[in-house]
Amino acid sequence: MTKIYADSKYKKYLTNIIKRHYKESEPMIQCVPNGIIANEHIKGYGVFDKDFNFVKSSTQNHKGRKGQFIPKFDHNNIPYIDADAIYLCHCGKNNFGHFILEHLNRGWCFSQKKYQEMKVVIVNEIGCEKINDYIFVLLGLLGVKKENIILLNETTRFRNVYVPDAAFDISAYYTNAYKNMFDVILDNVKDTKKYEKIYLSRCAMPMDRHTYGEEKVQKIFEKNGFTIIYPETLPLKEQISLMKNCKVLAGCAGTALHLALFMKPGGTVIQIKRNKKIVDNADTQHLINMLRGLKSVFIAGACEIIKTDHWDTIPQIIGVTEYMRSFFDDNKFKYSKKDLTIDENVWQDYKSALGNTDNKKQFLSGLKKAFIHYSSCLLPTRMLRKKYRHFMQEKL
Repeated sequence: MTKIYADSKYKKYLTNIIKRHYKESEPMIQCVPNGIIANEHIKGYGVFDKDFNFVKSSTQNHKGRKGQFIPKFDHNNIPYIDADAIYLCHCGKNNFGHFILEHLNRGWCFSQKKYQEMKVVIVNEIGCEKINDYIFVLLGLLGVKKENIILLNETTRFRNVYVPDAAFDISAYYTNAYKNMFDVILDNVKDTKKYEKIYLSRCAMPMDRHTYGEEKVQKIFEKNGFTIIYPETLPLKEQISLMKNCKVLAGCAGTALHLALFMKPGGTVIQIKRNKKIVDNADTQHLINMLRGLKSVFIAGACEIIKTDHWDTIPQIIGVTEYMRSFFDDNKFKYSKKDLTIDENVWQDYKSALGNTDNKKQFLSGLKKAFIHYSSCLLPTRMLRKKYRHFMQEKL
């Protein structure tokens, strides 16, 4: 069940997107004898067989599309590791949400003990010095030992490379295998405090990620039985544990609400839209809720002066909009007249932060990005387009 408290334009946009979500057939695992895991960094990555043919199942999926840069590499003097290895992912953006959705989508294979004991390869595509601790925590909860994780810096051949299919594609499909992976993690996390209704706040985040007005909105939720949690202040295992017994999860749109992956079926996720431009991450959150058997509620809460994208660094502000008030009334929330208005000092702080934002610079940056993107479309191949974009970004 999905409820949307927003204008007709956003309702139509989101309704059309979530119609495209679907359940995919169950994934498989391909064994590649003498397989090569390529890491050519900007030129691409992936798995190749002993005859240097690209293994299609190693392709990175994104929003229903399959495709990545298939690298060319020197076939001579390739380092060899005499071990069986799982091809898990590449080391993309250092972001919890990206990892759990776009990189851990092959981790379902660890439900079988034999795969837990193999080397687990993460391709160091962008040259990270180390990987984040949450990766070790999540893989550890799936039975993988830290010493078996390889951050691969160069193209390497292994005795056997096992390539699990991607069991989840952001904003496109999910599988039972991906869903069950989170049940395994939950079974390995001890219970801590139990709260049935939780509001995940962004108020403890750095100011460049702060959502103005959220303090007042979350107080209304708190008055109505929600416990306020600041996820980034808690160890990951505790965050996961809190989700085990949560029946209603609320908060602003963002990575924190992806913790719904650890909720039990039958619950509800309430997402507050914090930007006025139409595009946000509601499609991804809906797919997460869908695979976990959760109800979805989306509320337009943005009150900003300058319309922003979901991912913008421009300051954002939320408040009790007409749509949020409709949600409160439909669900018999208690609130006072004073709760309905944004405090003047918050408005001033927001306007001050907005004034400190170089809007001209933001505009020119957007213009440059659009020019590079659309002009690159004239080139015939994806590799040429990528090289062109990198060249233009450095020159402009």
